[in-house]
Amino acid sequence: MRKARIFDVAVDSLIYLLSMLAACLVCMCAEILLVKIVDVCVAIDYFTLCIIRTVIYTIGVNATLSAVAYRDGYKSAKCSIIGTFISCVLASVIHFLFSLLFGFEAFCAGGVRFITGLVEFGTSLSASSMIAELHPADFVAVFFINSSVYCILMTVFKKVGERQRLIDREQLMGSASSSVTDDGKSDD
Repeated sequence: MRKARIFDVAVDSLIYLLSMLAACLVCMCAEILLVKIVDVCVAIDYFTLCIIRTVIYTIGVNATLSAVAYRDGYKSAKCSIIGTFISCVLASVIHFLFSLLFGFEAFCAGGVRFITGLVEFGTSLSASSMIAELHPADFVAVFFINSSVYCILMTVFKKVGERQRLIDREQLMGSASSSVTDDGKSDD
């Protein structure tokens, strides 16, 4: 029984890691497209561009990971809150190592670079070269704050998915039994 739980945590960690990386990559593509459209319509400074990118990555990655976790909970109809959270934490640690390897670029770390730039420089952020000057250690705190939000959202939405599946199952079972009369014939 214990080996099965450890295996489930390991498999879920891998799935969540791939989901985190895919969500960052998809949001990067959406961000590039949206920024090009906005840039064609309106001239924007770098500070505003960083705010736009931060919003896109924050909403996009969190929404994607929440949807993945909800689907996982709905599909499996079981959710261990502790097991899910441990899986998310393990995935986040591996995600951190991967992001550290690639310098917290958007394709693997989402909006971490832009959020850190906004935190470090505030309204004086005027060029991408300013973010490039930051030390990798500057990104760590922002990364782990983002990761903790990912872990909490994924755990909550997996539990919500599980509960919704159980409610749907109960409604289906209740409506199926109410359509059959006492003599075993259908109401139709």
